[in-house]
Amino acid sequence: MTREKLGFRANRLAVGAVTSVSLMGLAVPTLAQDNVAATSDNQGTPIVVTGSRIARDGTNAPTPVTMVGDELLEQRAATNVADTLNELPLFRPLVTPATQQAVGGNVGASVLDLRGLGGERTLVLLDGKRFVPSTQRGTVDINLIPTALVSRTEIVTGGASAAYGSDAVAGVVNFILDRDFVGLRGTAQFGIAEEGDNEEYFGSLAWGTDFADGRGHFMIAGEYNKNEGMGDCYTRDWCPNEMQLPGGGPGYATTVRGGPAQLGWWGPDGLVSGGPAGGPFQGTTFNPDGSLRQFQYGESLAGGVTSILNLGGEDSLYNGLLTDTLLIPEVERYTIYAHASYELSDTINASLDASYGRVNGLVKGSPPRAAYTIQRDNAFLPDGLADLMDANDVGSVSLWRVYQQEGPFPDGHGNAVDETQNETFRIVAGLEGSIGTNWDWDAYYQYGNNDFRQDYRNNYVNSRGVLAVDAVNTADGVQCRVNTDGNAANDVPGCVPLNPFGRGNVSSAAADWVFADGFQTAETDQHVVAANIRGDLLELPGGTLAIAGGGEFRSDSMTGDADALSAANAFWSFNGKAIEGKIEVVEGYLEAVAPIIADVPGVSLLELNGAIRQTHYSRSSQAVGDSSVDATTWKLGGIYAPVDWLRFRVTRSRDIRAPNLTELFGPVTLGRTTVVDPRDGSQIQINGFQGANPQLAPEKADTWTIGAVFTPDISFGRRLSFSVDYFDISIDDAIGSLGAQTIVDLCNGGNDALCAQVTRNSDGLLTEVQDVLLNIAQQDTRGIDFELAYSSNDGPMGSVDARLLATHYLELTVGGVDRVGQTGARPGTTPGVPDWLVDGTVRWNLDRLTAGLHAQYIPESIWETLFVGPSQPGFDIDAPNSVNDNTIDSAFVLDFNLAYQVTDEVEVFGVINNVFDSDPPYAASAQGATTQVYYDPIGRYYKVGVRIRLP
Repeated sequence: MTREKLGFRANRLAVGAVTSVSLMGLAVPTLAQDNVAATSDNQGTPIVVTGSRIARDGTNAPTPVTMVGDELLEQRAATNVADTLNELPLFRPLVTPATQQAVGGNVGASVLDLRGLGGERTLVLLDGKRFVPSTQRGTVDINLIPTALVSRTEIVTGGASAAYGSDAVAGVVNFILDRDFVGLRGTAQFGIAEEGDNEEYFGSLAWGTDFADGRGHFMIAGEYNKNEGMGDCYTRDWCPNEMQLPGGGPGYATTVRGGPAQLGWWGPDGLVSGGPAGGPFQGTTFNPDGSLRQFQYGESLAGGVTSILNLGGEDSLYNGLLTDTLLIPEVERYTIYAHASYELSDTINASLDASYGRVNGLVKGSPPRAAYTIQRDNAFLPDGLADLMDANDVGSVSLWRVYQQEGPFPDGHGNAVDETQNETFRIVAGLEGSIGTNWDWDAYYQYGNNDFRQDYRNNYVNSRGVLAVDAVNTADGVQCRVNTDGNAANDVPGCVPLNPFGRGNVSSAAADWVFADGFQTAETDQHVVAANIRGDLLELPGGTLAIAGGGEFRSDSMTGDADALSAANAFWSFNGKAIEGKIEVVEGYLEAVAPIIADVPGVSLLELNGAIRQTHYSRSSQAVGDSSVDATTWKLGGIYAPVDWLRFRVTRSRDIRAPNLTELFGPVTLGRTTVVDPRDGSQIQINGFQGANPQLAPEKADTWTIGAVFTPDISFGRRLSFSVDYFDISIDDAIGSLGAQTIVDLCNGGNDALCAQVTRNSDGLLTEVQDVLLNIAQQDTRGIDFELAYSSNDGPMGSVDARLLATHYLELTVGGVDRVGQTGARPGTTPGVPDWLVDGTVRWNLDRLTAGLHAQYIPESIWETLFVGPSQPGFDIDAPNSVNDNTIDSAFVLDFNLAYQVTDEVEVFGVINNVFDSDPPYAASAQGATTQVYYDPIGRYYKVGVRIRLP
């Protein structure tokens, strides 16, 4: 039997994959929902569709399945498949390069997040098999998927744990590779923003061939992608115009969105008696020569002299929270993938897959901010300040300083630079075959390795800064006080005195000691052994009762290390930690499909589907010991089609997600975050701890989906289809972090359990929040998905393909707070989702020319669910949750694409994203004036390129 003859059987054996069978009548090949069927050459041939382990016609799947073809990737000129998927209403693009301005970890990672439930609850498969975890959160970085060979992507938008195991709570994303590819194809393209930044270079090349008279097949592909990133907030006119300012003063709401804003507590030249308390000589700052001058405060909307952020004032166009923090980081990636298969006999086929990917990223942390106690005998004390202290009999003052390095700031140290390297290697060896005519089997071994390292340079060491500034004059020159107190036990070798008065006065030697380097590593190994069997059991009135079963053993282990300063939380930012742990999983499943009735009056099809999976988890770590847990998941589904062009479907499932290695055994890191204290409305910076919790339990989800698909025969086109699906996912003991602000708010509202995570000093001031992962009781989401697709007939003016996707969210409750309608991302809070997300595409085809439009729409939204603005019922300007404006304007973005087939082998193309160069709506966040989860910060963007295809 040749490879071509084995093609049908290979498709049936593909676990959770649709490989080489194209879609019947799929006139919109870029994206369609639940319209998988055989081609005219294979009418009635069943295939395995993601969401089920049983070979079947995809139109009969009870769980909604959305399919994205490679044509959509080409139409959008996507350099990463995640970029295109994240445009769909199904996803919340929470972890992308555009949302990682000052965040360490996997810089540049693209993580898929179905339903806004978190990337950890979206299971990612490659040809039906798990991909090795490749981020510090245990998720998969889609940068490492070989885009050049992706034939299409199948998205199951419902619970699928019974079919695939843990993590499939929100659904499954299955990348299907073109394993039968023969020939040579390649792409080269370049992109640049109209502002001249965010330059991107992309190239890919793939080659495939048959050998041994068609019994064997080999293909290899590689791609390279580099994005130079964007500059900081001040490279866009709109960006500094809105921040979250503390209010509460006469005539102002407790929180005010406005700008440009000034750091009111810290000065880039040093600010005497900065901070919230004030004190002697408040507002005294320094010229580069050390002479005194008065700091030009902006308006404090909270009343008094100053706030943490003031409206206007000096350096409001060089705000230390925004300067030199990149809006989009630099990212570079490489991937290579190879596949070989060989027909050992007429009934057995062997295959070997190997892939390697590497992602390099660079971000800059926010400039460090420090508060020092300056003694009268400080060696660097300017004469003018010394005279003031003597005249007022003051022995010490406080000095607040921000260290910046861009704009008019000659000191060469400031923002920490975090460079990351993330490498993944994966190899899969498999066998697949048939037993008789009705049974198929497959078995495989998979090994995956992820090697992550981040190196941070120029990172401010908090304790060293305090020691270096506290300098005194001695007979041997200026020295750190700690080394002159006569107590050798507390000496700090290497301490170099630092002059904090006036910009440009930090010596290179002092900066090199106070600003140090650190690192963190993490290596993950995954071993998988799995086997599956499926076939026909007996005949029922509606067709054949089919079953599938299988088992899997999976071992995930992680080890990592960090430098001593990071381990002690000594840095201003990017404090890494050591990590060690292992999880072993043993599981087995059984699935059945029973067609009860078919092809009788009033019933074209009535079918039931069920699956059950039993799983055992063994968890171990030298630091926290061993534990184990068992879980059972199940699923029931049904299809009813009264006629062949209308069908109804329903599923009910129990799904689980066990905590992964990073959540159980990963680091707990220290960072800074800004919160509003609900006791008095004051805005303050605190220490925020985030990370793992070894006491986590598995989360359990109950999922309902119910929907209908309408696919009538039409005379005015090739295809018309409409589908609507309701989903309801309720998660108990959901694993997640609430955000420091949410924890503080809920504690203040009477949640005593969360009050244990909040620390206040003896004066009642907030100082610390433990925002570690918790089983946060309940997380619920409900909504409705809509899809409309149409393809016209071919005519003298060509043909038109159009499709419209929309998701209407009804609920997204996290920690007792419903975040539906919220697109703002206030620091320290839980992100939400819009009420509606709408995405549409129109494509015109005429001979060798293709032109298209792509549009996205988000209606007016809420900035913060827990706040109340003037346009909302119950607004009280004096209330702790009042805000001057709690709305975010609607957003509409239009993209244009054009491609021309120069010859049968060569195509040139171009894309203009954001044709109207629309600015994002104002939505104050840690990123500046908008939130980059949903809104484009780049502006108009151009892409041009060429594709080649050779037989």
